[in-house]
Amino acid sequence: MPRPNREAEIRRAALRCFSRLGYDATRVKHIAAEAGVSDAALYAHWKGKEELAADIYAEGIKAYAATISGIAARPDSSVEARLKAIARASLELYRTEPEAWTFLIQGQGRFLAALEADFPYPIHVIERLIAEGQADGSVRDGDVRLLAGIATGCFTYPVIVAIFARAGTIDAGSDEAATVISDATWAAVRTRAR
Repeated sequence: MPRPNREAEIRRAALRCFSRLGYDATRVKHIAAEAGVSDAALYAHWKGKEELAADIYAEGIKAYAATISGIAARPDSSVEARLKAIARASLELYRTEPEAWTFLIQGQGRFLAALEADFPYPIHVIERLIAEGQADGSVRDGDVRLLAGIATGCFTYPVIVAIFARAGTIDAGSDEAATVISDATWAAVRTRAR
């Protein structure tokens, strides 16, 4: 009888290890122990930790981009409503899947630049939304990429603080935090009242 495919369990175990220990401190033996498999089981699917992590990262970023693309494509909502909804959806991901979100945040420097040029980067979704807001006059003038980075920073940096600061420093996953953060995201890019 063939052995069951443990790929999904190994992915979940790796995500837990990367989130808890950090990528650099995680070893194949940690992932295998967490998944309840041998090291060989991991090597049956990936060349090693780097390939596994890159695979998990690309899959996570693609899923996140699809989620926010769906929000950005709502034709019956203002740019403000859609940008706030993207901020809330991002915070909801952190609340419901903290290990995945932690890995996506922590892995940016290592894995983001390695993705293909035509990869569906989430920042491009935000850039298109910012450009749409500039066209309708709801978003301030300025470099679209810079404004998209500022907006993204508004809803990712509180999560970074929650991940790396002493436990309980801030609760970026609460409903109250989601309201404050989504409002701040919009306030950072909206056209200023004169």
